[in-house]
Amino acid sequence: MSNLETVRVHLDFPLEQVKKPIIYHLSVDYHLIPSIRRANIDHNTGGTMALEIQGTNDDLKSGMEYLEGLGITVTPVGNESAWTI
Repeated sequence: MSNLETVRVHLDFPLEQVKKPIIYHLSVDYHLIPSIRRANIDHNTGGTMALEIQGTNDDLKSGMEYLEGLGITVTPVGNESAWTI
C-alpha cells in the first residue's frame, strides 16, 4: 500500500452490532490495518472502542462509511486534518 495515513477514531456501538465481526471487515473488505487501543463491549448494552487505523485516504473513507451504515457513531480523535468522514 502506498500513501498510508493513520487516524484515531472513537466508535460507539449500538447493541445490535456488538456480536458482528466489524473489525474483521475493516481489515479484509476495506484493506485497513486497525489497532484497538481501548474497548468496552457489553452484549447487553452496546459498547465503545478507541481505534488507530492505517490505510489509504479512500479506504479510510469507505471503511468509515461502512461503520456509519451499521449505525456505529464514528468520532475522529486528535488532529486528523487530512481525513474527514
